[in-house]
Amino acid sequence: LASPYREGLRWFKGNLHTHTTRSDGAREPEEVVRDYQARGYDFLAITDHDILVEPEPYQHNTTMTLIPGVEVTANGPHLLHINTSERVPPHRDRQDVLDEIAEQKESFAVLNHPNWLAPLPGLHYTHSNMRELSRYAGIEIYNGVIERLPGTALATDQWDQLLSNDMRLWGYGHDDSHLAGDVELAWNMVQAPEASASELVDSLREGRFYVSTGIYIQSIAVSERTIRVITSNATRIRFISRWGVIQDTLDSQAAEFTVPEDPDEASILGYIRVECYGGGSAMAWSQPLWIETGN
Repeated sequence: LASPYREGLRWFKGNLHTHTTRSDGAREPEEVVRDYQARGYDFLAITDHDILVEPEPYQHNTTMTLIPGVEVTANGPHLLHINTSERVPPHRDRQDVLDEIAEQKESFAVLNHPNWLAPLPGLHYTHSNMRELSRYAGIEIYNGVIERLPGTALATDQWDQLLSNDMRLWGYGHDDSHLAGDVELAWNMVQAPEASASELVDSLREGRFYVSTGIYIQSIAVSERTIRVITSNATRIRFISRWGVIQDTLDSQAAEFTVPEDPDEASILGYIRVECYGGGSAMAWSQPLWIETGN
């Protein structure tokens, strides 16, 4: 099993998709930063539409790490440009946007809210759209603001299709907050030695995080063939493989799954990702752990 996770690192909570009055958000950047700070977040990216809001003026008033970002919006489907050093123009050909982001060495891109029905009645990103694109880190598998818009906040169906077609992409979870009520709907819990921008961005690019809407994972330990997951508040844990097939379900706060020893059986699975369920609508999603059989 190829795992992005490491032992001995701390977990940090953050959101990478946030709007303010600098574009179409309802609140000033200062108020947004205070709100996330009060909720115990460790990092935040303000990602207004086609506008780079420099974090420096707000960094001295918060202990959170502020990461520069932009939501590339005009002329096509939306995507996040995280840890930007310079705003990329919203080229109509989104591959041109992704190529320019990739050229900024410390940046990465995330495709936004694929199951938003905008413009109606079509999906914001279809599966074929996303398969045609390259040089992006992953997609939003949960976008909180779509809870109150046409479409579906959850996009693990699209994710499994991409993963099953051998696209190694991470799943991100964000608020996409525009209003005060859009905060703390979904977040990323990132493994890093410290909450510096460089360490957080490295982990976010390399998959050392999980997505949560209220479930907290304490550890994801991976040996040669076995995954062990320990949570603080899950009541059910599922292990999911290629094409979204549920391989096992355990009603427990902790669980493990062992990949078959037979290489042919293991290769059929392709990957294993973990979904954790708790009270209400609380969930958590791990990144995919790739099964490498050598075949």
